[in-house]
Amino acid sequence: MRSFLSDTSGQQKILRVLNAVLVLCALGSCALFVLLIGWPLSSQKELMLHVLTRVVLGVFVLQEIVRLLINPHRMQHLRERKLESALAVLVLLESLFSHHVDGLISGWIPDAKPGTIALFVLAFSQLTLIGLICLRGLRRIPALASRNLTPGGALILSFALIITAGMLLLKMPRATLDGISWIDALFTSTSAVCVTGLTVLDTSQAFTQEGQLIILGLVQVGGLGIMTLTYFFAHFLTGGVSFRNRIALQDLLSEENLGQIGMVLGIIVGFTFSFELAGAAAIYWSVDHLPGTGTIDRLFFAGFHSVMSFCNAGFSTVSDGLANTALRGNVGLVTAVMLLVTAGGIGFPVVKNFWQVAVAVVRRALRLRVAVPPRLTINSRVVLVTSLCLTVGGAVFIFFSEFVFAGSDTGGLPSWLAALFHSVTARSCGFNITDTRMHAPATIVILLFLMFIGGSPASTAGGVKTSTLAVAVLALRRVLLGRAEIEAFGRRVNDETANRALAVMLLAGAFFTLVLVVLCMLHPELSTMDMAFESISAISTTGLTRGIAPLLGGAGKCVMVLAMFVGRIGVLMVLLAIMPRRPQAAFRLPEGHIVIT
Repeated sequence: MRSFLSDTSGQQKILRVLNAVLVLCALGSCALFVLLIGWPLSSQKELMLHVLTRVVLGVFVLQEIVRLLINPHRMQHLRERKLESALAVLVLLESLFSHHVDGLISGWIPDAKPGTIALFVLAFSQLTLIGLICLRGLRRIPALASRNLTPGGALILSFALIITAGMLLLKMPRATLDGISWIDALFTSTSAVCVTGLTVLDTSQAFTQEGQLIILGLVQVGGLGIMTLTYFFAHFLTGGVSFRNRIALQDLLSEENLGQIGMVLGIIVGFTFSFELAGAAAIYWSVDHLPGTGTIDRLFFAGFHSVMSFCNAGFSTVSDGLANTALRGNVGLVTAVMLLVTAGGIGFPVVKNFWQVAVAVVRRALRLRVAVPPRLTINSRVVLVTSLCLTVGGAVFIFFSEFVFAGSDTGGLPSWLAALFHSVTARSCGFNITDTRMHAPATIVILLFLMFIGGSPASTAGGVKTSTLAVAVLALRRVLLGRAEIEAFGRRVNDETANRALAVMLLAGAFFTLVLVVLCMLHPELSTMDMAFESISAISTTGLTRGIAPLLGGAGKCVMVLAMFVGRIGVLMVLLAIMPRRPQAAFRLPEGHIVIT
């Protein structure tokens, strides 16, 4: 037996068996977890599922022990499988001290069943790794390999899969109070994954806390991106990402340096969860006056709205959202939401640049060596200046159009703060402190423009992006001043970037027109302005609404689903993913002249 284990081929055979067992454990834990939280069960069935839970967790621990025993380099093995090893230890401790652990957990989460949390961790962690395996496997399918699946194509596929999974989860009996239709489940799942926030049902009235948790998870996954999360776990928990996958991530994360992919992933996920945790704490302390809520309810409210704010999604666990009378005039809550929305919409490349500059400043202060002092990149400067101009300019216009000339309701806030809140959230979040249907016509036009532009590249926000607007304005300045090159902050912007910006704006405008025309044909009885507002909100994944989404029929809701899906990924990226790329010709055609004006 010892000679068999010392033989490399023997170890490989055992590892193949253990890998198959691990996949079965992951799938089994996922199925058991869904059954436990999603279906009302009799005490007998519940007991049977708990026994199966213990079996699955026991098999998982056993296969981890076998892996450790057959590996001669055990410390290296533990480092490479730190997540699985830690989970195995936690499962063992939970089994040995189950009475104390279950009592502690039930004190915080009354509905939690024994072993359910460990089951969830096992299902989530292992299915994440299975997702990576599936992404690799897709490239081995002849039909897909022959098409050279692009990062954009993989992104489309991953979003479609998670939307489908979300729809199925929202159809579970315990996810809703009275059940919902398939089209409403699809609409809600798409809105959550695409971090839009448009709803056809009142989230606080139609969904149970389990359903709201599902929506929360979908928003978090959609905000960060399923591929980003998958590669993050692969990189930090399983020893790295292949060179080919790093190249795919280089495109998705807008990262020029291939060697810094791991650092960028760490910054993205670390920044996200740190900001969401800080935001949840700020929101928790700002809503201490909520009537009829205990500590657990306030914690859930704070965590839910922190994630929604950072991920720029407008879902809320209270009717009317932040316009609810219980939240009216809450300056602390409004300020926390604005800061979270701004942080989520600024873009991860800017966050990474800030991090590098901050680290360099600290190292200098500590008199440590800094090889090349990093500075704010041209991308960071363009994003920050454009975002500031849009936010401040939008707030000024809204202040005059809404509160000076129209004298509208400020939601219990100072008029300047209400105007600033509308300007910030219109750029992709979707939270509102007053009824959007009561806005002045001039304010609606301003909101339409802000929604169309949206946030910054590689962020949780939607729209055509701030940098696209900036490059378009710089290109216009070049034409007006008769300059040969596009310039910004002492740097030259290449023509390819300008062409891409023009394509993004033209395609977004064309897609908006198409969606609006189709909705007008399907629902001629509804206001064109309202449908234009809803269309822009869906395409830019903002989530602000004039209240017509619930009035749409099945076909209209499907159009909105498509608008949110394409808007989240980007019209240009969708077209690049599905259109065949032809090799560039080795010759140039004769130049022709076209009259413009």
